[in-house]
Amino acid sequence: MTLVLGVAGVGVAQSQGGEISAEAQRESRIEVTKVARTLAGPKSVRSAAFAARPPYGKVLARSTKRLGGFPLQGGSYMILSNGDATLADNPNKSPSSGTNAGGPAIRGNRDVTILRMNINVPKGRNCLSFRFRFLTEEFPEFVGTEFNDGFIAELDETTWDSRAVGDPTINAPRNFANDVDGNLITVNGAGDANVTKARAKGTTYDGATRILRASTRVKPGGHRLYLSLFDQGDRQFDSAVFVDKLTFTKQASCESGASRDQG
Repeated sequence: MTLVLGVAGVGVAQSQGGEISAEAQRESRIEVTKVARTLAGPKSVRSAAFAARPPYGKVLARSTKRLGGFPLQGGSYMILSNGDATLADNPNKSPSSGTNAGGPAIRGNRDVTILRMNINVPKGRNCLSFRFRFLTEEFPEFVGTEFNDGFIAELDETTWDSRAVGDPTINAPRNFANDVDGNLITVNGAGDANVTKARAKGTTYDGATRILRASTRVKPGGHRLYLSLFDQGDRQFDSAVFVDKLTFTKQASCESGASRDQG
């Protein structure tokens, strides 16, 4: 795979069967919004921007390459990374693919990427859902250690934290991307949130979760959806999350959390 420069400095990873294109400029809300709208149309995703991101690396990309079971609808999906999203379809020839994206520690973590999406929930809908797969280079070498990269989804406010040095504990009371047993989406995940080698097949990553559906109850109107990905303990081994199919439905019971996607 070759990285080339396209219009306005967009990084494009060209490969057979599709391409992975990074958002153009660090401060370009227009480009970030275009990528976020791969999940749903402009009526649902009004705008998007970074609440936090490292100064280097291509942490957000739109992909048309069939990879890891994605896309799930339409012809494209979003890749969020704490390093370089355009590496996702590189051959897995290294146990440590990644980019030191630099920047200061945020909430006790490195390479913190927080995407903020301004969304609009239609009248009569009470359940927000999106589908995702978490992938990582930290597997299996760092399972059970402080190098516990993770993915968190929050509505309206972002409050997660993990400041303890040498401690893989993550506190995320508003997170709804955890399974029914409360397991977070991390390298150390268990249950439905566990990571295996087989699920990362075809990607540059060493392990991945199954495709999961994260859901939370929501009221009609405007909201902010925060998607956070971070490198806990180091900057070298990266993780990513493939995201697609943001939906708003009416459900008699909308259980908050992440579960196996049934389509």
